[in-house]
Amino acid sequence: MSKPVHVTIYGQQFTVVTGEDPTRVEALASQVDSVMRSIANSGVVDSNRAAVLACLHLADQVDSLQTQLAAVKVLPDQKRKLNDLLQLLDDELK
Repeated sequence: MSKPVHVTIYGQQFTVVTGEDPTRVEALASQVDSVMRSIANSGVVDSNRAAVLACLHLADQVDSLQTQLAAVKVLPDQKRKLNDLLQLLDDELK
């Protein structure tokens, strides 16, 4: 059942409607906030630019993990679970 989860990213409040565990959504939002603030501390102050660069950074991490996953021999059930997790992450980032 989907529920609203209230998070703050880079000083802006968002309501995410999701069936995920609220704690997990909050942790993901915190990670995005942390990446954006790290980018901003390097001199980028425009929030849109920081958001795009944060997305690029996180997309790079996802791509690296997918590459590593492809190289690892896993059982079909484990691979399904990992793919489900990556799909959830993709869905949350959309």
